[in-house]
Parts: sequence; C-alpha cells; structure tokens
Amino acid sequence: MLQQTKGIVFHTVPYSDNRVIAKIYTEYSGIESFILNISRSKKGKIKNNLLQPLTQLELVVDYREKNGLQSIREISCREPYKTLQEDIVKTSIALFLAEVLYKSVKEEEANPQLYSFLTNSLHILDLQNEGVANFHLCFLIQLSKFLGFFPQPNSSGEKSVFDLRDGIFRNGFPDHPMFMDASDARVLEGLLQLSFDNMKSFPLSGEMRRVMVKHLLRYYELHLHSMHEVKSHHVLEQILA
Repeated sequence: MLQQTKGIVFHTVPYSDNRVIAKIYTEYSGIESFILNISRSKKGKIKNNLLQPLTQLELVVDYREKNGLQSIREISCREPYKTLQEDIVKTSIALFLAEVLYKSVKEEEANPQLYSFLTNSLHILDLQNEGVANFHLCFLIQLSKFLGFFPQPNSSGEKSVFDLRDGIFRNGFPDHPMFMDASDARVLEGLLQLSFDNMKSFPLSGEMRRVMVKHLLRYYELHLHSMHEVKSHHVLEQILA
C-alpha cells in the first residue's frame, strides 16, 4: 500500500556499498526503518544529503505491515534548512538531539503532538540568529513531557534537592545516589520555566551546561529502558565551552 507521509531522519547506518538503513520518525506511523539505495551520480534520486540527521522529508512509502524494513518510492526534502546544517553550533546541537531522539523515541504509531513539537523546534533552531546555547537543555526538558516523565513542580522549598529517579523535588536527601544537590536543583527550576522564546535570557556558564546535560541524560536513562549512553554531547561541550 502506497502511503504519503512526512518524516524526520533520526539515524542511518550503512547496509551495503550503496544502501543504508534509515530510522525515520514519520507523521503517519511513528518510528520506521527504511532501506534505501544511495546514488553517487548526479542523476540519482536519493543522495546522502537527504539523510543528514534531522532532515525533514516528504515520503511516498510502499508500506507493508509485516515488513521490518519498509521501501520508499519517492523522497524529497520538505523544508530545506537555512543555517542548521552550516552553523557549527547548530549542527552540533542537531547531532546531539538526533542521537537523543534515536535512543529515546521508540513509538511505532502516530503521535501528532510529538511530531509537531519536533518540526516546530527544528524550525526555531534553524531561524534563531543568536542565543541558542541553551536550546538543547530546553529541548530535553520539553521532550520529557511527550515521553511521560516531565519533572513535577517544586513544592519543597529553595533548599530542596531533585530526585532523578522519582522526578520530584525533596526536602531531604533520598535513600539512593541519583539526585541533584540543592544548587543544581535551583538551576533545574530555572530551566523548567524556559521556553524557546526566552531561553537566551537564562545565563549559564559552559561548565553549568555540561553539568545539567549530564544530569538530564541520567534522568532520561533512569526513565527509559531503551536509553543508552549518548556520546555526541562530548563534542557539543567543546563547541559551547
């Protein structure tokens, strides 16, 4: 059955000399695996630049329910980016977000709200002229809403710690080591108030961003069994230092 859908590239892996397997988050059916022939000639339909992380696509899929790997009949770039794949800071952020999404989003069904959040977020990142250093932190927190573990508001006061395992602020230390101390918990409180509109108004040092990314990735790992070590944040740390 031919099905037209939109999609966002999360990850690709070589399959043979001229074929790749691509994990694409589709508007129609959530995450899907596709096998594609990559052309090296000028006249070829599918080139590597169409499969860069977080590229937004228009797809016509030859969808077969029992197939683990789906085939694509037609493919084109839906929304060419203006700066995201040229600005080194934005590119580093995009690679980090793509790895997080690949390792955290596993739904094999449509989720229009999540798809809309992703496309709107990428549009903002692409067009933002300055102040994107906090974008990935804001994104991780907002994404947790759609994945079901957004931190609960603080009702435990300004000396509370944040329990990473339970997703709540506590007056005292929990009986396990997975928590943010009071100082880092205050930064998290500030981040919870951010949106993409006001993210540049929250000043953070490169070191504090590094610490908060480490905490948030640990938070994801504790709440998602599928979440494994994210490695691209080390490159991002160097770019945003």
